[in-house]
Amino acid sequence: MRKGFYCGLVLMICFFALGMGNMGEDDVVNIPEPEQNYSVTLVDQSDVSIELEKFSCNGMTYFVGNLGKTEVSVDYDRIDSVFFLLHDEDVKAKLHLKDGKVIELVVDRSKSCYGVSSFGNCRIEFQDIKSIVIHGKMLKKD
Repeated sequence: MRKGFYCGLVLMICFFALGMGNMGEDDVVNIPEPEQNYSVTLVDQSDVSIELEKFSCNGMTYFVGNLGKTEVSVDYDRIDSVFFLLHDEDVKAKLHLKDGKVIELVVDRSKSCYGVSSFGNCRIEFQDIKSIVIHGKMLKKD
């Protein structure tokens, strides 16, 4: 009888304790503060366009991906635009550089990009992005 009571008590405590957490989901999008403030136009896979400032990928102002077996990082200053293509389990990023060259990198599909829009903070994964046009660095406001 006592075992049943204690087992029921433990189950009830576990049930109520589970309901107190947020199950790992954040209610607020917190963006990492990048070194430079880049302005971009981002289009997602559903063709929704958004203007962002303080754009970064996990707080970094460069794209990292694989070119064959080589890991490459390309600074935003060298990039004009990026187009993303979902290919099987990979996401390919076609970087159009300001000097006219085109580089195709395989990027981590779950890596997040962050930015600030006129209406709030934004987070999106590479797999959900269709294109990014990098307008350049924003001037600091005093």
